[in-house]
Amino acid sequence: MKKFSNQDGTDLVEVNRKNIVGLPYSLHDARVNKIKIEAEKIVISFHYGFFEPTNGDLLSVKGNVAISITGFDLDFCVVYLMDCWKDFGKFTGEKLSLEEFINRFPAIDFEIIDETYGYNQSKFSGYLYTKKEMKECFIEIYHFGDMKYILED
Repeated sequence: MKKFSNQDGTDLVEVNRKNIVGLPYSLHDARVNKIKIEAEKIVISFHYGFFEPTNGDLLSVKGNVAISITGFDLDFCVVYLMDCWKDFGKFTGEKLSLEEFINRFPAIDFEIIDETYGYNQSKFSGYLYTKKEMKECFIEIYHFGDMKYILED
């Protein structure tokens, strides 16, 4: 914490929020093939695995891998699907509940480009591939519990 005064003499306090670094795995470029809502957790499965940051490189973690998220609140878990993904400007799309999204896309091909973590939230953005088209997709999961990486031993 740093105290200082601005030009008009008002006392201010500056507080740092550290960037979230050192995550054990990266989901960037990982391909989700299934999302399940179970009694106590949401399970997101990956077709080709995900990646482990090691010595400045990303090592592929393959096999039967997933993440699970506990303590979720489905009233605040949403998915945004955007029709336009190439250029800037106007777009169309829709907002779905996570349950509706899972029912509509039981087997999916969702490529995660960015993962964002904040206060009781995990957000995944990227591209949803269907037989007909590609859409921008944002999955927001509101939860009070932990996110766990599940790997084959």
